[in-house]
Amino acid sequence: MLFLPLWPEFFADVFYLPIAVQNRRVFKESYVSPAGEFGIWRKPYKKLRGHYHAGIDFKNPGNTSGALEPVFACANGVVLSTSSSNSSSYVIIRHSLRSGAVVYSAYTHICDIVVSPGDSVTHLSVIGSFIDRQKLDKWGEYLNHIHFEMLKTKPKSAGFAGGREIFSSYSVDITKKKDLGDYFYNPEIFFIRK
Repeated sequence: MLFLPLWPEFFADVFYLPIAVQNRRVFKESYVSPAGEFGIWRKPYKKLRGHYHAGIDFKNPGNTSGALEPVFACANGVVLSTSSSNSSSYVIIRHSLRSGAVVYSAYTHICDIVVSPGDSVTHLSVIGSFIDRQKLDKWGEYLNHIHFEMLKTKPKSAGFAGGREIFSSYSVDITKKKDLGDYFYNPEIFFIRK
């Protein structure tokens, strides 16, 4: 087994909102899209079956719809997986806690991803951006948000590409309330609430 030392400053001790607001430590209800709360039931839609919403949907904080706004990593971590194929493009980051526990943050519906698996990030690292106006016109205005999750367990394997394993969230697989609690944290608990 290979041992890699972890520097104290690389632990994820403090978590920040992944959006560009004045105080990224403070969570406000006004940042969340309508019907974007954690744990609500989502009815079947197009090819998606019904499932519990495993994250929170942060509205684009820009003044105009489709504004190019940055998406930040929420804490110190290492990029585990990325996918930039469509409107459900995502980044997943692994965070080591000082207690020895590990959590994973996932950011979905982002574009212009600028990180790769294996990259180290901090809460100041831009990992991508909100979907721009042109893509919103193509994919739908309802995607003018980022879906943000905090996973308790390692994301599921989604196969291999370029010799590297790819991972994805369990989010659309959560059809039982118990599974929601087994796999996900309510992301709000990682921030200061006002």
